[in-house]
Parts: sequence; C-alpha cells; structure tokens
Amino acid sequence: MKIVHSVLLAGLMLTTSINADTKENKLGVNVGVTSIYNEDSIEMDNLSAGVTYQFNEVRSEVKPRIDLDYVKIKDYKEVSSLIKGSVNGVYELSEDYVVTPYVMAGVGYEVVTDSIEGEFDSRAFAQGGVGAVYHQEDGYDVNVEAKALQVFGSDNQDNEIIVTAGVAVPVGTIGTYPQDKDECPIKIDEPDEDRDGVADVVDQCPQTPCYFTVDEYGCPIKATLRIHFDVDKATIRPHSMPKVEEFAAFLAANKGSMVKIDGHTDSDADDAYNMILSEARANTVMNKIVELGVSQNRLTAEGKGETSPTTSNATEAGKQLNRRIEVTLTYPTK
Repeated sequence: MKIVHSVLLAGLMLTTSINADTKENKLGVNVGVTSIYNEDSIEMDNLSAGVTYQFNEVRSEVKPRIDLDYVKIKDYKEVSSLIKGSVNGVYELSEDYVVTPYVMAGVGYEVVTDSIEGEFDSRAFAQGGVGAVYHQEDGYDVNVEAKALQVFGSDNQDNEIIVTAGVAVPVGTIGTYPQDKDECPIKIDEPDEDRDGVADVVDQCPQTPCYFTVDEYGCPIKATLRIHFDVDKATIRPHSMPKVEEFAAFLAANKGSMVKIDGHTDSDADDAYNMILSEARANTVMNKIVELGVSQNRLTAEGKGETSPTTSNATEAGKQLNRRIEVTLTYPTK
C-alpha cells in the first residue's frame, strides 16, 4: 500500500538530529488491535498486548525504543499468533504541551506460530506511525499510537495496521550535573580541589560546584541549571530536585552572596504567556530554595520569557537549550 510506504519513509527520515537535553527513560505497556491482509478491507479484529522501553536519556532528538508485541490471530487457518520484536526511533514534535504528538519508525522481526510456508510465515519487517502522549504531573504518560507494518520478502504477506493505547512509567533519573569532583575537568596545573580554575591557595569558595562560572576569587557568579518542569507548568519534576537541593546546600554553606534567579523559555507560544510561565518557574525554584533553608532576603526571581535565547529556536535542540533557569551571584561585602 502506498500509504504504508509513505509513513515508513517519513519516519525513517527523522534519525539524524542531535539534542542537548535529557529526561527519564520510560517503560510502557499497551493493548491494541491489529488488521492483517489489508488490500480489500481493514478489519481490526486481532487483539494484541505489548511492552516498550524508550531510552530518553540519549542526547538525540530521536529516542530509541524497543518494542515486544504479542498478537492473537483470529480465524486465519491454523495460524494462532504473532510475536514481534522491533527497534524504533521516536521523534516528539513538541515538548511544551500537555499532549505531545510524535512520529516513529523502525525495523523488526515477526515470528508466526503455526506458520504457513510461503503464505504466512516468519519474516523481517519495517514499520512507521504516529502517536500522541499525555504527560501527567507524576511523570506517568498515557499514549495512543497508530502504525503500519510492511513485511519484507513475501509476495503473499502484505502489511498490517496496528492501533494501541497504553501507559508508561519513568524508570530512571538522568540529566543531573556531576556530583563527583572527579567528573569535573582539570582546568589548571596547580592544586585546585573543586576544579573551578582557581588555585586552592587563593580560592575563597573552595567547594564550588564545577558547573559554575567563577570570579578571580574562585567564587561562583553564574550557572545554568537544566531543571525540568511538568509540561506547560511550573512544577519541578522529581528527577530535577537533587539539582535544586545541591544548589541550595551550596548557598547555605556560602552565605556571602545575593542570588538572582531568572527563568527562560523557548519561542513556542506567545510572548506574554512565555513571560508568565518563566516567572512562575523562577519563583518555584526560589521558593523551593527557601524551603531548603536559604534566607529569602538573599534571593530574587524574574521571568525573562523568550527574550534572551542562548541559541536559535529553529530546532528542537535549540529550544531545549533555551528552556533554562539561570542563577547569578553577587557579593556586596567583597
């Protein structure tokens, strides 16, 4: 079918983009229906169940996903079921909305139980499709997906149409800044325990996290925190809390600074909305730092919206870099 080939081609073209942001891996389960032999009509009468594992931690806009599926075949001679395994790429069209559309494509192998040689037997396949994910506040996802599967190397087997619905749960936390000083690059040859580029003999802030820009005294002056929030909201996602806690602990141990917290967005949505959202997120980070024991008098928060991008918003990679919290420290008594 021409539609099948078009879907596969569109999905397979999306496998080369690079991204600088990360999030949680997701383990999913789904149920669905499948239609086989679709030249004359589509009959979604074969029930299916499956599991997926999506590797969101990779630094790529196309996220690898492994699928395992079981399809119970209804009323096709002695064939009883299909067991399929595939490796796929998933490209989300936007991350800043509660419902995220995506496209996917991949290749795999289909085992036919009680197969009919030359008519309905085990073969490799390619598939492609579209779907949508509803992101919940607790990190769980609900998704629906429709895809077409094309079997290779058979004149009799044509294609399958599959529709599924499922849920996915986060199974890891990633994207944090280095916690071990051994992961920080060595910037100078002199003794420099925190590896900030200022020798220990003159460093007035000896335990500065290595992701900070520092002044001549070794004290932090600016950092970008890649804190993830719930989609379209100002709620900090659980896997980003260690980053906020680390920053708050540093401020509590180094009391001489004043701290400005700026929220930034990409260019999706309108200017006014982005300004409101960025201010709400900056205030959320500030309030959480206060809860963790840092004096409110040291902190201010401001929303910058989309006014100060660090790179172009023309790509998803650029947009993700522009969605950020920046912190600036000053030292009035120095």
